[in-house]
Amino acid sequence: MDKKIQHLIPGKTRIRDADGFVATVLYIGPVASAKKSDELYAGVDWDDETRGKHDGTVICRRTNQIIRHFTSKSQCGGSFLRMSKLDLGVGLDLELIKVRYVGLDADLVAPNNILPFTAKTSSGRDKPIELLGELNIRKRQQLEDLEDIALRSMGISHIVSESSEEMSKVFGHMKELDLAGNLLSDWNTIFNILRLFPLLEVVSFPSNRIQDIPTNPISFKSGEFPRIKLLNFNKCSIGSFQTIVALDKLCPNLEELCVGYGNLSDISNFQAFQDNNSDINSGHNSTMPRFSKLKLLDCTSCNLTSWDNEIMKMSSFPSLESLILNDNPLSYVTLSNPLNTGNDFPNLVKLQLGGTAVDSWSGIENVAFFTKLKSFRFRNAPITATIGSGEARASVIARLPQIDQLNASMVTHKERIEAERRYVSNVSRELLLLTTQVQRRESNTDSGTGKNIDTDLDAELAETNLQFFKKYPRFKEFMVKHKESMLTAQSSTLSGGTISHSAVNVTIRSMAADSCTCEPLQKRLPGNLRVGRLKIMCARGFGLNVELQRLHIRVDGDPFPTELDDDENTLAYYTVNDGAEILMNEIDLEAEKNEGIKRAALQNKRIEEQERSSNALQALQKNDIKAHSAAAEKAAGLRM
Repeated sequence: MDKKIQHLIPGKTRIRDADGFVATVLYIGPVASAKKSDELYAGVDWDDETRGKHDGTVICRRTNQIIRHFTSKSQCGGSFLRMSKLDLGVGLDLELIKVRYVGLDADLVAPNNILPFTAKTSSGRDKPIELLGELNIRKRQQLEDLEDIALRSMGISHIVSESSEEMSKVFGHMKELDLAGNLLSDWNTIFNILRLFPLLEVVSFPSNRIQDIPTNPISFKSGEFPRIKLLNFNKCSIGSFQTIVALDKLCPNLEELCVGYGNLSDISNFQAFQDNNSDINSGHNSTMPRFSKLKLLDCTSCNLTSWDNEIMKMSSFPSLESLILNDNPLSYVTLSNPLNTGNDFPNLVKLQLGGTAVDSWSGIENVAFFTKLKSFRFRNAPITATIGSGEARASVIARLPQIDQLNASMVTHKERIEAERRYVSNVSRELLLLTTQVQRRESNTDSGTGKNIDTDLDAELAETNLQFFKKYPRFKEFMVKHKESMLTAQSSTLSGGTISHSAVNVTIRSMAADSCTCEPLQKRLPGNLRVGRLKIMCARGFGLNVELQRLHIRVDGDPFPTELDDDENTLAYYTVNDGAEILMNEIDLEAEKNEGIKRAALQNKRIEEQERSSNALQALQKNDIKAHSAAAEKAAGLRM
């Protein structure tokens, strides 16, 4: 037991239980609520908070006071484990790899091509599962031939030093290694693994709490791993950009780096890149890394908040083609020099900004100046929360002329034309309304004052137009390109109508079993037609009750139809344009019922988990009250 304690480092050591749950040790010592006051426990914080029981506090058995031994990341994510229950994982050695990849002479998993498992059918019967070509699969998985090995979630925490030389000989040819979800927590172990396999090019360590490379000298040197092209450290609790600097020096030929779900907010403290030959072990280095060959950088959920002070630093990476910034609280994209556009991220081809804090369309306008950008992901932002998915997509397409792909869906020429026309219509209508408001305000303010009303009006209109064109930088371009559409919008507005009333030609097609052979309906529908009214039209045309209908809109070239999921929304809300196809599907009531049962069961499970958490908290509060009452009574007795 003493030997096990020597290997425990609070805040660093990782353990697992018999069910595969993983935790970080945060405390080592006696527990105030234990029967034996001298018995040692390990206080752990579970990765899955539902596995825990408390937040690191207990009621002292002797004083009835609340004692905090550690703080877990959630109210019920902590536990105390006896030393005998701790599983510190296994060592990486030759035998562990051989267990993962069996030989050709091992017993078959699926004799007669049938696995020893079954699957439940919709009627509740057991259906056997077949596995064909098991021997052919094994032939491709023989260790002497494999160049890529996956050892996921096997509880690996260290290297068995006695087996290192043998592993290096047997697997010296290996090029890819996946160690996701293990118990690795030390950078020396990481570097020793990389040294074992000198030909490695792709290495993955996600979901290992490795944290940051220490700044004090340790056993590695600049350029030590020149063959490595891809490193994946997602969910490894990296908390400083200094680690990225160190990785740049270690892996000079790195092409892809994933460091998501960490904290890189200190990137703002680093200077722009300058050539230097400083040693990697010399302590803190505030110079931006070169990353001369880096093509992909994944910084998902890394607490990046400022494009100016943080993201712009990455523009110095000369080969960067793909940048993933999902789930960062970024509110806008800026340019380093608005008067000299096109210099930022000159080679960027793919950009992801899903789940950010962008709350206005001006926040992404500058993306249009990334001249080589072709693929863009943008969703789940405040600006898109109150509009339909179709309208959001059209708004992005109109603002970014260079992209070919949006949210993994190709942008067709027809879709772009429709998006630009919609942009012209909406913006011109807003401009007309602003102009009218200015004219009315000047008329009311200057009536009878003797001032030169025309001069004041012209000045205010000029200022209004100036600010307006800054807000919509592509409007002038589109006024020329789509002049006819703009005039139509103006006419509609001046006559008291709204743009949503403009009609569109659509094809309504039935996908229901009883009417799929019917001829599709060709209709010209107003944009303000509600989905509920459209369903009534489909019921008349195809004989399917409104309650059984589920409608989708499909735009030419879009492989993923958009569901018209709210009967109260209009066709304009979903950006139904000319030539769009509306698909009527029949709802499977039995499947809907089963799905409802599953959702209810999942909801009940969540409620039960919440109740357990609430009960645990209430019990803790009650014990606290009892402890205070007992202390008060004791004090009162002493006074008497």
